[in-house]
Amino acid sequence: MKKTFTKIIVRLTAALLSLSLCACSSAESTENTKDKNISVNDTEEKEHIVVTDSIGRDVEIPYPVTKAVVANAYNTEIINAVGALDCVVGVDYNIYQDKESWKNRFTEDMVIGKSQKDLNYEKIIELQPEVLILTGNGTWEEAEKQLEPFGIKVIVCNAYYTNEFEKSCDILGKVFAKEEKAEELKKYFMEKLDYIQNQLKDVPKKRVYFEYRTEGNTTVPGDFFYYMVEYSGADNIFKNASAVQVESEAVVEANPEYIIKVSAPDVYSSYYPPTQEEHKAIKEEIMSRPGWDEIDAVKNDNILLLSHYVHGGASKLVGTMYIAKFLYPEQLSELHPETVFRDWLEEFQKLDYIEGHTYPEFSFED
Repeated sequence: MKKTFTKIIVRLTAALLSLSLCACSSAESTENTKDKNISVNDTEEKEHIVVTDSIGRDVEIPYPVTKAVVANAYNTEIINAVGALDCVVGVDYNIYQDKESWKNRFTEDMVIGKSQKDLNYEKIIELQPEVLILTGNGTWEEAEKQLEPFGIKVIVCNAYYTNEFEKSCDILGKVFAKEEKAEELKKYFMEKLDYIQNQLKDVPKKRVYFEYRTEGNTTVPGDFFYYMVEYSGADNIFKNASAVQVESEAVVEANPEYIIKVSAPDVYSSYYPPTQEEHKAIKEEIMSRPGWDEIDAVKNDNILLLSHYVHGGASKLVGTMYIAKFLYPEQLSELHPETVFRDWLEEFQKLDYIEGHTYPEFSFED
């Protein structure tokens, strides 16, 4: 009996020792994996697909992507709109700081750098995403070089360009297997843009001066805001200019019929619009500029102010609709920009609707 008991004790001790050695071996293996910079993504069996990004690169990625880091808020807007925000595990500081727009969804330990042009690659690697999504004006070439050894793919998506809205929806819908939702998003906005184009095809264009935030900062071909104005049916008075900064005298000489201004110079991005008093002060500043009292837009009070929120990324499409309706109310009787903006907030961004993002304000009937 004693011998039998002793044998049992010996066997149990050996088994425990074996388990201990296995655990250590496993831990050591994990440490070695970290030391050798091997991504955990390499161990996960997943279907792979090829996505063609905004600059024509074919990128092979896991499908669907469930862990992504994102630079540029306008990419994040579309990701949110197609229902994939839960897949975002890291963002740039500009996104993180806009807490109202994202309902404090992103925390400081998710920040992957200041912007798409200033990324923290160590942090990105630490978060172990499957992909980094950034814009073409970011450092995508350097990002690819830094992240490729870790199995992290780089996808360029230019969601800030109005004329690339459909392509951006296609890219991000495919990346996150949200193709159906992406099609719904495209259809909602493109139907309205098509309506604008069809209704205005034989209508003489009205001459517009567009100003972004600070005096003389306008939009020209190749600029982020050019198609926002172009798609509204406006005749941009600086469509042939080469630089976005223009002199005040040039605006007076061009004598636009309408002035459109993004009206929050001290705000990066805000879900909450300027107050009506702030809007009024900005408008008064425009009207008081030397010589501007001779401009037809000022004489006839044809000045529209847009908040910073409704000018960017996919929101530029809402901005386009506000401009179009302001210029051509009779021709666009079935277009209701304030309703579109409410839908954009409530249905696609999961935010409560807030009025006052334009001055003068639009009603749901306008």
